[in-house]
Amino acid sequence: MADKGIKRFDELNIARLSLISVQERIPADYRDWSVELEDGDRRYRVTCQALPEYGVPHGIDTDISAALVNLYIDQGSPADGAVTCTPYQLLQMAGLDTSGRYYASLDESLKRLTTTTYFISEGWRDHPRGRWTNVNFRYIDRIEFTSGEAEKLDASSVLRITLPQEISRSVRAGYIKSLDLSFMQTLKRPPTRALYRLLDAQRRDPENPDAVAMAYQVGLMEWAEACKIVTDRPSMAQRTLDAAHEELIEKGFLKNVEYLGRGKKKLLQYTFGEAFIPPDPALLQELADLGVTQTRALQLVREHGEQTVDDAVVRCKAILAAGYKPRSKPAFFVDVLKNPGKYQLPEGVSEARKGTAKAQQAKLRPSGQPSLFEAPLRPSEEEGDADALLRAAPREQQIEEVMRTLTFLLRNDLKLQELDTLRLALDEGLEDPLEIKAWAIKGISGGQKSTVVRDLRTRLAVKMQALRDGTPAPAH
Repeated sequence: MADKGIKRFDELNIARLSLISVQERIPADYRDWSVELEDGDRRYRVTCQALPEYGVPHGIDTDISAALVNLYIDQGSPADGAVTCTPYQLLQMAGLDTSGRYYASLDESLKRLTTTTYFISEGWRDHPRGRWTNVNFRYIDRIEFTSGEAEKLDASSVLRITLPQEISRSVRAGYIKSLDLSFMQTLKRPPTRALYRLLDAQRRDPENPDAVAMAYQVGLMEWAEACKIVTDRPSMAQRTLDAAHEELIEKGFLKNVEYLGRGKKKLLQYTFGEAFIPPDPALLQELADLGVTQTRALQLVREHGEQTVDDAVVRCKAILAAGYKPRSKPAFFVDVLKNPGKYQLPEGVSEARKGTAKAQQAKLRPSGQPSLFEAPLRPSEEEGDADALLRAAPREQQIEEVMRTLTFLLRNDLKLQELDTLRLALDEGLEDPLEIKAWAIKGISGGQKSTVVRDLRTRLAVKMQALRDGTPAPAH
């Protein structure tokens, strides 16, 4: 099931350095590159070395790499950098087709990201210490997965992917920016998505990420290097970029793209669309809490401005807290937004509020990371609706949702092979997905996590033995 209104982010170093080529296809011998670029008075170098059989990261690798960062954040940003998920969950987060044809592409992408090494000189920002550093790492430090065939990823696999400490530390330190992943997923081709991700990062001051520019100018050939476009001809670089430019202008992210000058001295002048000043992710989350969908939230922010929407959220929540019960929360919020004088605030409530962006970034750090266990144990109306939708969903979707939930809750308690056994038991119909999810959550929320883990191991062992023996397994 798709998450609604969930905040999405990009680690700023990765996004700005453009470690993944914007090209959808690469030459057969494109196995390394090295660029030296300028950022004001600072010069930095980035080198990439890949294995010949896989080539340098490109194409959907930008979608997979962004998805991994967000799965890592969703799973609490653990200090070991580990992400545990199924291929379905990874493809779903990346906005790619989950019906089957992308599993082979995912397998190749993960191999490229695991076998490619990056060397960065004076280009990696250690933001908490306010300095530029030298680092070298692979985008995926380690990967384990289960499969029916040796070394072959399939739909029923369970993955444990470890991000390098350079990336995980930076995310935990809050060196991130909001990423409109839902918009990125509407872009048709990987080159457009990669260029969007790079431009959205370059418009920010790396030393003050909250500062967002409305224009960006760069040399065409320098930009081709930054995008890892394999050419020394300005005309070819321009042709490679033009299709992506057209789609980004059509979608409103770019207002205009202008070429200035001639030959290798030609400059690119980008002007960003005013509607794409990124909204505060924490504000989008608060709107989601009121039942406003992400698409509608983005529309309201673009129409009325972030501050006006933020003020309306405060007013709306204060009125609701005072006991007012509208027929529809989302419709009530829109009415409050459009008619602020129609409703009176309860006495003693102030409309002033602290900035939400800083507070939200602080939540990403381990001490403030929200978790399932902090949620109230009494099911909310929204959770009841979600359970009803899950009950009506196809069994395959139920299994994926249960694996997502239990992988998150038990990833530090079960071995990868045990998670794989759980998946097999669900696939074979030995366990009811909704029943086992409810049983596990009830036990964990009641403080009996170790008992749940022990009983689940016993439960699965009995069922799998029965499967091997061809006898009916006892019901629970």
